[in-house]
Amino acid sequence: MKRYQHTYSLTVADIDPQNRMTAGAVLCYFQDTIGRFLAQARVSALDLVKEGKTWMITEFHCFLADKLPAWPGSIRVEVFLSELSSIRVYVDYSVKEEGGAVVAQGSSCWLMMELASRRMIPGTDVARFASQYDPQNHVPHRRFAFPPFTCSDGILMAEHTVSSLETDFNGHLNNRDSVRLALSLARPDWIANRTIRELHVKFLRECRTGEKMSCRCRNRGQGDIDALLVKHDGTPVCQIATIWHGKQDGADTGFRNQPHLPAN
Repeated sequence: MKRYQHTYSLTVADIDPQNRMTAGAVLCYFQDTIGRFLAQARVSALDLVKEGKTWMITEFHCFLADKLPAWPGSIRVEVFLSELSSIRVYVDYSVKEEGGAVVAQGSSCWLMMELASRRMIPGTDVARFASQYDPQNHVPHRRFAFPPFTCSDGILMAEHTVSSLETDFNGHLNNRDSVRLALSLARPDWIANRTIRELHVKFLRECRTGEKMSCRCRNRGQGDIDALLVKHDGTPVCQIATIWHGKQDGADTGFRNQPHLPAN
């Protein structure tokens, strides 16, 4: 049973105004856990870059409990390789609170890529990685159907320039900040009456330090908000679909009236 677990103490940076862990924090801790798991087999991103390769996450899916852990609690994250296809690698995960209850769980899709040519490399071609897969953990995956969303759809909510503080070791906008930027466009009073229950992210293109992008949002039903981060040349960076549960208030979209991110 090749599963990896790691325990984390929540920090004040992980919580929302209601002192509950955010969906962005779930993504952050998941990525740290899978990084630690792969590092043990010497196939983490930092290991692969020495060989001219890297990992690229393409999708992240998260189903959240109605009430997430509060600071200063702790969580335990478990990850495992759930499916290896010809190209795609699927990693499933769960997050448990101190009492053992599952508060978040989901799946993710990854590609191994050659940096110079951007050629996709089957994970099974790297023996020390393939050895981390246990067939007993196999879970078949169906592709999540993201609602069509183009750069001309929705409402332009904000413009943003990527700073060096928002990038990871390879100089790309990190995944947590992509999600944070999109989710922060919802009004605080709207969020106060709702709980995010599903988060689905499709990572489409990298965005580097100094590049400008815009964020477009739309309401898709009473409790769903979609967001699209787009470069100034129209290239989509990532698409986010969310589902919220809670008190409904008619046609209120939940968006802020004015963009709140600096237009720089």
